[in-house]
Amino acid sequence: MADTLNNRKSVPRTASAFVPGHITGFFRIHDDAPSPLLCGSRGAGFSVEIGTFTTVSVTENESLEITTIYNDEEIDAQVTSMVIQRMVDDYEMKFKVNVTHKSSLPSGAGFGASGAGALGTALALGHLLNSSMDYDKAASYAHEAEVVNHTGLGDVLAQTKAGLEIRIRPGGPGIGEILRIEHKNPQCVVLAGAPGLKTHDVLTNPENRQRINSVGDQLIERMISNPDLGTFISCSRIFTESVGLATKRVLQAIHELDDSGFTQSSMVMLGDSVFCFCDDSDSGSVIDILDRYWGTTQVVVTSISDKGGRLVSW
Repeated sequence: MADTLNNRKSVPRTASAFVPGHITGFFRIHDDAPSPLLCGSRGAGFSVEIGTFTTVSVTENESLEITTIYNDEEIDAQVTSMVIQRMVDDYEMKFKVNVTHKSSLPSGAGFGASGAGALGTALALGHLLNSSMDYDKAASYAHEAEVVNHTGLGDVLAQTKAGLEIRIRPGGPGIGEILRIEHKNPQCVVLAGAPGLKTHDVLTNPENRQRINSVGDQLIERMISNPDLGTFISCSRIFTESVGLATKRVLQAIHELDDSGFTQSSMVMLGDSVFCFCDDSDSGSVIDILDRYWGTTQVVVTSISDKGGRLVSW
């Protein structure tokens, strides 16, 4: 593969990608396959218009050096670093790699920030390494890094397709399978959330896994039988009530939303977070409710995105 880069003057040195955030309502863990690319999750969720812009710049270097900036702060980004490490190893190259993430997604809130950063990095770096790299091949590096680090199972696959979706077969891009669900567009959705649940801890806890998989299996079949937004909301609620991962404020916020007539809401998996679908004219009332449980900066109005992760400049 190194031959692809022999004519280095033809290779772009900077590329950028945008990846939408992703919200999971319920899921089932599938992580016991021999390859990370065969692992993943089944379940249902939706991508949102807010997301992460990622810019990757590379220069030739004697050894691999990686710097990652997330919203103007340098971070130790294990998932991003694994994406870069595996991609440059496959191309037998050494670079100084600078990654800059500009994101509207809070890290650790369950809004798909990790998957967005990983996929954006993979798409941008993939273009720099080989401008004709297959989309699913580039995206598979992001999925693999998420699975290995226990930071996500289905976000990357969903973020490549976007929309309101059912993940009906687990696996990475090109392996996993998604069924898109028709929805009213634009559909206003209010998100409120903060870091709280650690995805790694939930996915590796035997008791959590047993509850998630037992309930998730039943709900996925129900969703496939009646694939619409109403079924998604009801299944997400059942999942929230059954798996016992919701924080006190998540439960209180959902209860108050229900009492106010905003019943299309549920917990975001996995986060100390909620989502609520509503009419545009009602978004202010929903925000007022959620502001009582989360800070004003932790509440955002967005909509379902039907465009998956993509290059935006190169």
